[in-house]
Amino acid sequence: MLSTAMALVSLLQSNCHIAVIEIGDRPLKMEVANTSDERSRGLMRRSALEPFDGMIFAYDSPHHVRFWMKDTQLPLDMFFFDSDGRLVSLHRNATPFDRTPIDGGNNVQYVVEVEAGKQVEILAAHNPLLELNACNSL
Repeated sequence: MLSTAMALVSLLQSNCHIAVIEIGDRPLKMEVANTSDERSRGLMRRSALEPFDGMIFAYDSPHHVRFWMKDTQLPLDMFFFDSDGRLVSLHRNATPFDRTPIDGGNNVQYVVEVEAGKQVEILAAHNPLLELNACNSL
C-alpha cells in the first residue's frame, strides 16, 4: 500500500498532465487536474472525453470534497479515493448541468471522473484500488 501511495503522489507534479491509471484491473488514460484552476474547470463544457477516458483530480492532502456538474454536458460516474488509493465513495450518473453538490466524503485525495456507465467492470468491482502506472507531460 505504501508504494501505491508514493506513486500516486507523483500526480501532484507540475509536469504530470496525462496519467495512465488502473482501477481494479481496468487501465484508463486520464487528463490530470492538479492545480486549483484545473480542478475548478474540470470537465466543464466538454461534449466528449476523447481522446482521454476521463479526468483525475489530485489534491495536496486528503480532505472533504464536493463536486457539481455546472456547465458539464456529460453524465459522469465519480470515484473518490483516499491517499492510499482505496475507494472512499462512488457517485453514479451525475446529472449534466446540475448545481446540487455531490458529496465525495472525508479523507479524499483523488477523484476520477469517467463518462457514466462506460466503465461497468469498475462499477462491478468489489473495493477497487486506484493505481498509477505512468505520469506524462503533454
